[in-house]
Amino acid sequence: MVEKMIEKLNSLAPMNEVLADRVRALAKITTFAAGELILREGQVCNRACLVVEGLTRSYYLNEGVDITSRFMEEGFIVTSWPSYYTQKPGNEFIEAMEDTSLACLNYSDIQQLYIDFPEFNINGRRQTEYAFYLSELRTLLLRKHTAEEKYKYFLHNHPTLMQRVALKHIATYLGMSEETLSRVRSRFHKNNS
Repeated sequence: MVEKMIEKLNSLAPMNEVLADRVRALAKITTFAAGELILREGQVCNRACLVVEGLTRSYYLNEGVDITSRFMEEGFIVTSWPSYYTQKPGNEFIEAMEDTSLACLNYSDIQQLYIDFPEFNINGRRQTEYAFYLSELRTLLLRKHTAEEKYKYFLHNHPTLMQRVALKHIATYLGMSEETLSRVRSRFHKNNS
């Protein structure tokens, strides 16, 4: 399972075998049952993990309502970026949506890898750039698009998630009520059948 992490890191910037072997030695496989929390609000996120198998979601509470901010399926990096970056308690929950296996590296190990292998900074930078890119796409999605456009975007960019995620979580991810999402889905499928 750690080899999936090696593949992901190599896709960002090829690693030499010494670096890859160090990552293999440091990475830990952790499993979570569906519904189990990987991170709770108020905890410090002290690791970055690759989803090897399964699906996770990040969410926060706003006046008791759970708002989904990200879905992370196989091949995605799971972390709470603000808490990871600051090493301070965060306001985000990360939940396993399915039985999930993660390949994880601790924050301190990653920082040491940057020192011991300066070329590893490229891997970190490229992952950070990608996370920022996804964050900007989400911001644009929420601020600039109609409900129909948001739904089309979700179908195009997350085609497998409609069968894997409850509609209430997709609705909050898209910034709409579950009722609005149901109406949009019904209209979309009626017009495209």
